[in-house]
Amino acid sequence: MLSRRRDICQKTLPKLDFCLVQVEGFKPLTSSVQVGLYEVTKTGAVVIMARPFIDGVHVLMDVHNTTQKLVQVTLPSEGGEAPEGLMLWGDIVRFNRLDGAGGPCFLVELNWIRSQPVKEARQRILRRLARVAKGQSVE
Repeated sequence: MLSRRRDICQKTLPKLDFCLVQVEGFKPLTSSVQVGLYEVTKTGAVVIMARPFIDGVHVLMDVHNTTQKLVQVTLPSEGGEAPEGLMLWGDIVRFNRLDGAGGPCFLVELNWIRSQPVKEARQRILRRLARVAKGQSVE
């Protein structure tokens, strides 16, 4: 339904690094891929992936795959910032294939993990993420 309104597969979106992480300890399980930031809120985000796989690990959520999948989202750095200070973690809650004019893309919806990072840092990073989303989407 979302893809019928507009072809978001071809839309230029701000880029974020995205990888799967362990449920305990948040240690990365995969390398990072770039995803497009489609929407961001205080409670979560929607990103667009070109392919449904990271390092051969399927991120598809369906009735046969109910394992909790956590992701690490890293914002682009500016002026020598350390990437460690620009990370948020989320739980994948929805995964959909969208068919665009140039081929399929994959919508991934996630809810932020409220305890990571601590409240003040999370709020600062979310404000930064909102600025990234607004700055890139106005074309």
